[in-house]
Amino acid sequence: MQQPPHPLTYKFVRYCVNKAYSKLIAGFKENDANVLYSIETIINELRNAENDFKSLKDVINFLTGDFLAEYKRAISTLRSDLVTQLFNDILTNCMELDEVKSDEEVKSVLRSVMDKMVSIKPDKKLAEDVNAAS
Repeated sequence: MQQPPHPLTYKFVRYCVNKAYSKLIAGFKENDANVLYSIETIINELRNAENDFKSLKDVINFLTGDFLAEYKRAISTLRSDLVTQLFNDILTNCMELDEVKSDEEVKSVLRSVMDKMVSIKPDKKLAEDVNAAS
């Protein structure tokens, strides 16, 4: 008998990403359409990743690979404080899930991703390329 998928395969977007997104945009005081559009683009990239989540391993591989790459791209092109808040909130939201609280391996991966984010610096070349295209 096939086991049901780990809840994080579907709660990553439905809970972790969406909750962090709604918290971030609720705090917007300015109507900066360009920033909001850029944030929505990032959110859509993260949401689309769910299509490839068939198992917990897929989610972990995404978090330790593409999630960090998306973070680096985002802090290179947007205000790093907004991006850092968004990505940290996504991971924090995941850690709030009962299914994660009871899984030491998943908690360890989430903590590791948070630790790696601290050492990631914006890519100045990417920022210049984006600014030149604007």
